[in-house]
Amino acid sequence: MGHPADVWERLKGMFETADVSDLPELYAADALYLEPYNPPHRGNLLIQAYLKDYFGGKDDIKIDAKRVVEAADGRGLAIEWTVSYTAAGRRWNDLPRATFLDFDEDGRITYQRDYS
Repeated sequence: MGHPADVWERLKGMFETADVSDLPELYAADALYLEPYNPPHRGNLLIQAYLKDYFGGKDDIKIDAKRVVEAADGRGLAIEWTVSYTAAGRRWNDLPRATFLDFDEDGRITYQRDYS
């Protein structure tokens, strides 16, 4: 699958283009995605459906990674980032986010926790 930081770069690219068609290949089949204010999303296809819906209503998406920290064993990644986008005729700029990822032995995401 690749290096955790490379997986993040692929995710970031998918988010910025709002095209998550290849997302299931980055996540384990039973991956867990958690974030504030929403129920857990379990499974790569449900995660894909949720993120397709989330990013589908946004235009001109820009993501800037401020800090990327990889676990010494290569099985975890923490990213501090901001997102900017246009939605419903309004521009939202530099909204702070943090994401924590765990990876399996094949380099697929098994766990994602997002904070806003």
